[in-house]
Amino acid sequence: MKASLFIALSAVWIPLAAQAIVNGRFATDPFLRGVVKVNDDCTGALIGNKCVLTAHHCLAKNRLGEVMLPVFKSSVVMESTTKSKIVSSSSPGFSDKRCYDMEIAVLAQPHNMGYNLTNNSVQGQNVAVAGWGFLGDYTIPKVLQFLQYTSKAKVVPSEGIVVPVPDGASGIAFRDSGGPLFACKGDKCNVVGVANGKAEGSTLMNTQHLWCDVRSNWAWIEKTVKAKCL
Repeated sequence: MKASLFIALSAVWIPLAAQAIVNGRFATDPFLRGVVKVNDDCTGALIGNKCVLTAHHCLAKNRLGEVMLPVFKSSVVMESTTKSKIVSSSSPGFSDKRCYDMEIAVLAQPHNMGYNLTNNSVQGQNVAVAGWGFLGDYTIPKVLQFLQYTSKAKVVPSEGIVVPVPDGASGIAFRDSGGPLFACKGDKCNVVGVANGKAEGSTLMNTQHLWCDVRSNWAWIEKTVKAKCL
């Protein structure tokens, strides 16, 4: 059954602009201000009224950390000094049948900027990623980075969402872990995956980036969002 969860940010297609994720571009649409920095070394996506969806390993060392809430300024989404404390978090638990590296963290203050989540399959769809990770020159950006992949998504039940990277480089990097994978159709954009920081393949023409997929963790996400995030 197809379903989706609450969104407060208006869903619009995300235009691309200037340089810089690896080989990506500046995030130039206010829609992307819901992509946050988690504990200063990961990325996450605001969901519901007061939660963040990120990777489980991002909170492993500091489960009660904080989230930086960016601002849309000078036509880009950029860092701000506004932060919100994490008061609790939960994860879906271990499974050898699906990617389970996810965590939903509850924030001290409501944000009312939650993204849509969907349990629709993204097999064969175009996808895009946003994150606060290192750039190609290993510098840390002050502006959120965005990339629309040229390859279409593949779904592997035991691994999650797989996106081939033809040049072996473009896409997620260190500190992009926990960030959202978007699938957009027309003016509707949904979060369909969470970056778990893994890549497969050792040659330039045989690299794949992996995301834990929302669909395979849907029962846990739906229950947690309704209980803690609305």
